[in-house]
Amino acid sequence: MTNDETPMHFHMSADYEANSSTQKSIGRQVIQTAIEIARINFNKPPVIKALDIACGPGNLTIEFHNALEKNFPDADIHTTGLDYSELNINLLKKNYSEMISGIAASFYNLPVQTKNSDIIISNEGFHWQPPYAMSKMMFSYLESPEKENYDRFASQNLETAFRNVYGSLKTGGIGVFQFGHKGQIKKLWDLVYDIFKEDTFKEYVSKINFPVYHPTKECILNALITAGFLRENIEINAYSQDLMEESPSAVTAFYKAFSQPGLSQYFPPDILYHFYERMEEKLNYMDMVEFRKNLLHRTLIKVRK
Repeated sequence: MTNDETPMHFHMSADYEANSSTQKSIGRQVIQTAIEIARINFNKPPVIKALDIACGPGNLTIEFHNALEKNFPDADIHTTGLDYSELNINLLKKNYSEMISGIAASFYNLPVQTKNSDIIISNEGFHWQPPYAMSKMMFSYLESPEKENYDRFASQNLETAFRNVYGSLKTGGIGVFQFGHKGQIKKLWDLVYDIFKEDTFKEYVSKINFPVYHPTKECILNALITAGFLRENIEINAYSQDLMEESPSAVTAFYKAFSQPGLSQYFPPDILYHFYERMEEKLNYMDMVEFRKNLLHRTLIKVRK
């Protein structure tokens, strides 16, 4: 991708919503946290303008909207879901158009409709990067100097996303975001990497990369400050959590839901089917309690402008 091209995002499978209890659980924590902060900071507001970035089909966006209405019954609530996928936004509009507006756009270039927001939330969104050609399937396996180059690329993108959020918040507005930090689902990526080394799949590995970035807590803090947020108005809680999906089939379905759109561009359908079959097979021989333990490296971020 050339520098003057519009950044593209990684698309999720339509099955992601149905196969990610983990994502919904942390998403509800984001909503609860946003409501708690809003109750402290907002004194009987007549209007609340709320934005959910990387909203997917809107299943958590409607929960966010309902929570705002419950906690601020006298306010006129205007909730918008923003996602790069037009398919997701069409689903949001189909299911919730009477209550929620939908915008198909990138958080690397937030549209003017997002300006003057009182609350912005985002769950599992800001770690996704534009396409980036690299020699390994994921940045964590890169070696120097390629890894340092990717770090610069991705950290600049994170700064851009946060700068856009800062620009879309009104003064006194709040934001609550969540995405993985360094080490996120590492055991799962290691399993995938090992499968790619097998004869059946190794011819495809050079064609595939996942454009994600799991930065350090320090990198996140620096990006927020560079974007304009004051240090005293930033709180970052980085912690580990077990994966909620318990069985080999559930873990495989979870991975398949967010990887299939990308992998299907390079794998023949029968080989891709065998890949997920092989993944579940290998998981069947693992201690699932140990595999799931602390697999998720969460980052709950609270900001105020």
